[in-house]
Amino acid sequence: MKDYLIHSTAANGHIRCLAAVTTNLVQEARDRHQLYPVASAALGRLMTGSLLMASSEFKGKERINLKLDGDGPLGQVFADAGVGEVRGYVNNPDISLPANSLGKIDVSSGVGSGKLIVIKDLKLREPYTSSMDIVSGEVAEDLTYYYAKSEQKPSSFGLGVLVDTDGSIIAAGGFLVQIMPGATDEEIGILEDKLSLIKGVTDLILDVKTPEAMLDWLVGDLDPEILAKVDLNYKCNCTKDRYARSLMSLGKDELTEIVHDGEDISLECHFCGENYDFSVKDLEEIINSI
Repeated sequence: MKDYLIHSTAANGHIRCLAAVTTNLVQEARDRHQLYPVASAALGRLMTGSLLMASSEFKGKERINLKLDGDGPLGQVFADAGVGEVRGYVNNPDISLPANSLGKIDVSSGVGSGKLIVIKDLKLREPYTSSMDIVSGEVAEDLTYYYAKSEQKPSSFGLGVLVDTDGSIIAAGGFLVQIMPGATDEEIGILEDKLSLIKGVTDLILDVKTPEAMLDWLVGDLDPEILAKVDLNYKCNCTKDRYARSLMSLGKDELTEIVHDGEDISLECHFCGENYDFSVKDLEEIINSI
């Protein structure tokens, strides 16, 4: 099944709900970066959260960056998303940690304490940047707290990644529900009662299988209306031309020194692991173009 996201409203527009399955794109991130289970869970949750946020807020080419800058062994965990597409990386993808007290992957210890940084590129003169302390490192709680404090939007994230014993991704996905102006106490109570029944997001995904079924489970009692279906993909916009322009920024003198060494160079994209090779001849052409 392809990864996709459902965007809906419920309770006569008083509740917004987005549900997504992201198993394939998290698997692709795992394969591209050779992620160990802790890194797969952390990055998978952050990428899913960024896709939910982008689809809830954007309609065009705007983008959102989510950065967990913690002091845990994973280092920085970074996701960059637009509507329907995401990419990301983990500074230290090959970290192993024992399970937490619940017997689950210990994402919190992997992330540690530090800052959650949110950068929104709204295609204006300057991007909007906000940062706050990491609350738990479990990602869903951190994004929920971000919306409450920075956006003043009562929200609840559910994010999960289930990793098999061989490191492959069994299931990944999540949801975002938001209480909109005009919501009644009864509507909020129905939603809160349903959220309290969730034992694990991946358990829910394995049980209901699709975003539509997840949506029905979450807000089916509140007459949901589907607004949009968005296909989701792991997508990187890197190209050799982009890296050539980056090399130009080094200047003629530094590039000339590299050419004098007489060795080809290779640059790797942090987001997708793609390698771009530049021969001495390529470097000479870049120098001539400056």
